[in-house]
Amino acid sequence: MNMTVNITFDYELFFGANSGTAQKCMLEPTTQLMALAAQHAVQFTFFVDAGYLYQLQQHLHIPACAKIFELVSKQLKALQKRGHEIALHVHPHWQDSFFKNGQWHINTQRYKLADFSKEEVSLIFENYHRVLTQIVGKPCMAFRAGGWCVQPFAHIREALMEQHIFTDSSVYKNGYHQFKAHAYDFRNAPTLEQWRFDKDECLPNGTGFFTELAITPHTLKPWFYWELYLKMKLNPAHYKPIGDGTWLKDKKKIYKQFYSSTHHFACCDGYFASQLIPIYQNLQRQQRSRMVVLGHPKSLANCSFSLLTAFINQVKQDGNAVTRLSPTYI
Repeated sequence: MNMTVNITFDYELFFGANSGTAQKCMLEPTTQLMALAAQHAVQFTFFVDAGYLYQLQQHLHIPACAKIFELVSKQLKALQKRGHEIALHVHPHWQDSFFKNGQWHINTQRYKLADFSKEEVSLIFENYHRVLTQIVGKPCMAFRAGGWCVQPFAHIREALMEQHIFTDSSVYKNGYHQFKAHAYDFRNAPTLEQWRFDKDECLPNGTGFFTELAITPHTLKPWFYWELYLKMKLNPAHYKPIGDGTWLKDKKKIYKQFYSSTHHFACCDGYFASQLIPIYQNLQRQQRSRMVVLGHPKSLANCSFSLLTAFINQVKQDGNAVTRLSPTYI
């Protein structure tokens, strides 16, 4: 059975104590991704954090923000021109964040869309989607919730319909996290690559308006994190992320990874990309029809590009396609 492989990236800054710079978190690694894609004649999907763009647009009177808005806009236009898909990524905490004294002050007290009223959610989607459409000249066809916080879906359903977006890619089977900033529970999601649904992203409904293109799940053993830790200590230039910011950290979750198996997903960030070929081969044995990979330009390391290249070569040698999430997006 032929398999479609979708390599997707959440194009964004960091949201911890230090947001990092657009240059290191977005522009530089994405330029490398564009070169890699051109070399191998493949297309990616970029879920663009449109809240960041909206805030930049509100701060165009500040030269530093105006310059970054120009550079990011130029890159997004170039991505679309080369056949990559631009999709909508929403981190609503940008509503409460601000730029002062040369840096972004990130407020994650309201990190989930569920932290806002339905009316506020509708306005967030309208504003964020509009600025992205103004830049690339084409509306988005797919959506991914920031921090995987797509629940409860009924809370954002109407806002997505108003924007004529009917494809979601936020779910990965067995994904579960409860943290002060963000939370999600995909333990009841079906063991499928994709399904139709209506008001509950984990409940298939053949007559539903929406399609879930699930991120491919994967289980990581503790030894992987020990190996990753050692590699980053011994050779940080090769294994540490290119991005210059810091993540939102849940220390309990981080520590747990070192002594118990972790429900994760197909990922091309840093050394996680070393798992792509084994995941892909396992899906082939199961005769699966789709693999959805998630990554972040900010979290790519130098090792990511060689590992991603090896993965793409393997997929293409097998006669399978690496292409956009939405095939009709051109």
